[in-house]
Parts: sequence; C-alpha cells; structure tokens
Amino acid sequence: MPGQLFERASTESPVVAVSEIEVTAHGRGHGGVAILLAVAAVVAAIIGARASMISSDANDSWQHALRTEVKRSAGAMNDVQTLYQSDLPTAIGVLQAQILARELQAAEVGQSPAVTHALEVEASVQTQLAQSLSSSAQLVNDSTYALPSGGYDLGKRLAAVRSGTPDLVALDPDTLQASGDELAHKALLLTYALIPTSLCALLGVLAQPLRRYRTVLLGSGVVALAVGAVMAVGVEVLA
Repeated sequence: MPGQLFERASTESPVVAVSEIEVTAHGRGHGGVAILLAVAAVVAAIIGARASMISSDANDSWQHALRTEVKRSAGAMNDVQTLYQSDLPTAIGVLQAQILARELQAAEVGQSPAVTHALEVEASVQTQLAQSLSSSAQLVNDSTYALPSGGYDLGKRLAAVRSGTPDLVALDPDTLQASGDELAHKALLLTYALIPTSLCALLGVLAQPLRRYRTVLLGSGVVALAVGAVMAVGVEVLA
C-alpha cells in the first residue's frame, strides 16, 4: 500500500498524494480506536458478569445462613420449652409434694389422735403424689441433675435435651454468613477493576476527535486496560 501511494505520487500532483496518505493514516487511527473500544467493552462485560455472579453467590449464602439460623433457633426454642414447660413443672410438683409431706409429718407431734390421723392421711397422699409425678420426670429420677444444696441443675438437663437433636445443634449459620461476607467483599473489589477499564474507554473516545494526541491516548488506554485486567485477575486469585 505505501509503495503504491508513492508510485501514484510520482505521477500525480503532490497535493493528491499527500491527501491520500493522510486518509490512509486517518483510517488506521480509526481502526485502532475501534479495536481499543471493542476490547475494553469485552473486558468490562466479563468483569461485570463475574462480579454479578459472585454477588449472587454471596446473596445465596446469606439466604442460606438466615434459613439455617431460623432452623437452629426453632430447635433451641423447642428444647427450652421441653425443659420449662414439661420437665420443670413436674419437678416443682414433686418438690412441693415432698416438702408438704414432711411438714405434715412434723406437725403430727403433740396433736390429738384424730388430728394426727388426718395429718398422716394427708402426708401419705402427698407422698404418693410425689412418687407418681417423679415416675415420669427424668429431671427428678436422674441423680445427675440433683444439686448438693437441693433442687436440680437445669443447665445440665437442657444440654442433655439439646444433645437429643445433634443435627440441629451442629447447624452453623455464622460460617455461612462469613462466607457470604467474603464473597460480597470479593465482588466489590472486582468492580474496582472497572475503573481503569472505563478510563480506557474514555481515552478511546477522546482519541477519536483528537487526532493530534491519538497515539498518546491510545497508548494510555492500552495501559489502563491492562491495569484493569491485572486487577481483575489479582482479585480472582488472591481474594
């Protein structure tokens, strides 16, 4: 192409030859701008799509963490209800009956035969009631939960109830939440790579009308594009 132009320049007027050379250079400049803008658009699209995918994964992890937390809380609440609405009221009933039976027996001293007999009958009733209630109360029957000072170790009993559902106890929504946070942070870092990529597109657009500085603008655009690509790769590898 340059040889043909110079051959034609020898046979045609100098003005025509110079004009054709400028048109050719102008066309090549436009081609460089178009290539730079096209590559910048492709790179930006890839980075944006990848950031969107990572953000979606982060959202899925957060949703899973929320569902897991609800499931774990429901299991814990059910165990607490089992302790305080089933085991504890029965244990309190046993303690009340035992205490009342002892007090009735102690009150028999110095009473008339009729009163003594009535107290004995009532003490026997309370004793039988305590035995009947304790037969179905694991908190009362198991000496593991008995405290030296009297009463029962509710914390130990709750731990035993919770161990009955190990799958619910093993749920860990905090790990899922942390994973979602990490993915969201990675997506944010990845979007930072769009800044030099966008700068590349801007420089390419400016190179279109500013023919005088086109070479510098195109070179700067290539550098900005390379920086954006390196940033994106770095985030994928390190983050």
